[in-house]
Amino acid sequence: MVKVLLDHNLPPALARSLNEIVSIEGHEARALRDLFEVNVSDVEYFNRLGARGSWIVISKDLKNSRKRAERAAILNNKIVAFYLSSSLQKKHITMQAAAILWHWPAMLQTKNLFEKGLFRLPENKGKFHPM
Repeated sequence: MVKVLLDHNLPPALARSLNEIVSIEGHEARALRDLFEVNVSDVEYFNRLGARGSWIVISKDLKNSRKRAERAAILNNKIVAFYLSSSLQKKHITMQAAAILWHWPAMLQTKNLFEKGLFRLPENKGKFHPM
């Protein structure tokens, strides 16, 4: 079973909708604000997720992926993080949701192959780009 967390820059409704779909196969998707206080730091929530088992994080915060402390927290806690590409971030939320669903099987496969890592989620049906 894979657990997925969508961070604050994605709507909780997207996490709940994704949960309805992925829970059919025993996975779960949660919004960050449903698990942690609203003002939790990125490093803190990565550390707390690491203590809760194996997680995928989906985010739009590309700047976060470049910060040393945040990257270290992701990697140290064995999280696989997917960041929506810049072009995908400009699309309507329904297109972002469609891209996440389209890539879902590959995201699971990536999590099975890599216990940790940061990847860019493309707008199209292309491959993930390591970050």
